[in-house]
Amino acid sequence: MGDEQNATFSWKNAAPDEVGMNAARLAAWQEEMARHLTKALLVARHDRIVWEWYAPDHGRQVKNYTASLAKAMVGGLSLALAMDDGLIAPDDRAAAFIPSWQDDPLKSQITIRHLATHSSGLDDAEQDDLPHAELPGWKGAFWRQEPDPFSISLNEVPVLFTPGTAHLYSNPGMAVLAYTVTASLRKAGHDCQDIRTLLKQRIMDKIGVPPEEWSVGYGKTFYLHGLPLVANWGGGAYTARAIAAVGRLMLRKGDWEGQTIISSEVVEQMLAGSVLPADPKYALCWYGNSDGRWPEVPRDAFYGLGAGRQVLFVVPSLDLILVRNGRDDGFDLREKLFAPLIAAVGREENRSWITHPAR
Repeated sequence: MGDEQNATFSWKNAAPDEVGMNAARLAAWQEEMARHLTKALLVARHDRIVWEWYAPDHGRQVKNYTASLAKAMVGGLSLALAMDDGLIAPDDRAAAFIPSWQDDPLKSQITIRHLATHSSGLDDAEQDDLPHAELPGWKGAFWRQEPDPFSISLNEVPVLFTPGTAHLYSNPGMAVLAYTVTASLRKAGHDCQDIRTLLKQRIMDKIGVPPEEWSVGYGKTFYLHGLPLVANWGGGAYTARAIAAVGRLMLRKGDWEGQTIISSEVVEQMLAGSVLPADPKYALCWYGNSDGRWPEVPRDAFYGLGAGRQVLFVVPSLDLILVRNGRDDGFDLREKLFAPLIAAVGREENRSWITHPAR
C-alpha cells in the first residue's frame, strides 16, 4: 500500500473500561509512579491510548532521552531492517565486516547474535559506578568520544571470555553492531548509507512520526573507514507517542496498516530469547519474559530499557503497550511497573495469556 495507507492511523483515546482495563487501578498506579520520579506514562490497548499522563515540567511534545532504550529503538530496528534486506544475519561473523578481526583468535568468533545479545565477551565501558567522565583509559575515552567510540570499540576493548559462553552487557559491543550494520549497507550499495537515514526513511516516516519527535546518535555522525556511523547504544530522544508507535509496529510484527515495514519472520527472530540463561532474558537488542521468570507477566512480553527507567514494554497477547520516561530512584520494574499494569487488565483477559505458548 502507498503512503496514503500509512497516514490513516492516528492514536485515538478510549476510557479504560472500553478496552477492558480498570481505571481505579490505573489511577493508583499513576500516583505511585509519580512518586517514583516519572515524567511520562502512556498506556495503549487495542490501538487506543487508555492512559496518558505527564509531569508538570514535561508534555506530549517533549522528547525524553532514551539512554540504553536506544539499543532496542535504534540498534534493534536498524539490525532488523538489514536482516530483512538480506544484508546481514544473526549468525554471520562480525569479522566478515571487520577485516582487522579476521585473524584474532577471539574476535574472529564473535557473531552478530553475540553482539546483539551481549554475549560477545567484549568488555563494557563501566567501572565501579564511576561517572563516565571519570573513567580511566579507553572506558572514559569511549564516553568522551575521544577520538570516537567506534574505533575504540573495534581496536581497544578486550574480549573477556569465549564468545557465546556467557553474558556481559556491553556498550562497545553495541557500537560494533552499529558498525557491522552500517558496513552491510555500504557493501550492498544500499540507498540508505547510515542508520539514522535508514530509520527515518524505512520506519519513522512510514509510521507517521515526524522528525521533531525523535532524534538519535547524540545528534552526531562519526566517520571511520569511510562509513557514516551513528550511535545505537544511547544518545536518542523521543516523545512518548513516538516510542509507543515503535511499540505498535513491533506488536503487529512489522505490519503498519496493511503495509509490511519489517517482515514478521524477522520480528520473530529479533524477539526470540537467547539460548543462554540470563536475568533479564536477552533477545536481539530487546529483553523478554520467554523463560517465564515473571509468572504474572505473559511470556510473550518484551521490552527495551534505558538508564533512569526509560521503558517501552509490549505484551502482544494482551494487545498492550506501555511507555515510561523519567528518572530512577531504584524502583523495581516488575513490582512497581509491569505487575500493576497487567493487574489493571480485566480479570478474564488478564488470565487468557496463560494458555498462550511462549514465543
